[in-house]
Amino acid sequence: MHEVSLMQNLLRMVGIAASKQGDSPVTEIHLRIGKMAGVNRESLKFSFDILAKGTIAENAILVIEDVPFNIHCSDCGSDFNPDDFTLRCPECEGTSIEITSGREMEIDYILVDDESDSPESRDKMENTGG
Repeated sequence: MHEVSLMQNLLRMVGIAASKQGDSPVTEIHLRIGKMAGVNRESLKFSFDILAKGTIAENAILVIEDVPFNIHCSDCGSDFNPDDFTLRCPECEGTSIEITSGREMEIDYILVDDESDSPESRDKMENTGG
């Protein structure tokens, strides 16, 4: 189950990003994971629940945004979102294609709070890695 090592690395990156914000507690971790990334979301969430204990992200919410599998056909210029993993253009039957989304796994943003927990004290760290 490679989701455990993925979550270990993710929590390490979250810790580094939070330390740049004064080690404020992490309240939310927002991930973007593509349909073709080969990541089991339930296993990743389970790993988070176990591995976040005792870390700066212990009380954080893990939000996973699913990124659709999108393809661009270089032959006819069509963009499509296949329901399966067929890599043939439905318009021209061409196979000269480029996957434009659906393989990514990235941290979109991390929310942190300081002791005052006021809206003004909340920082949003965008595009921290992935």
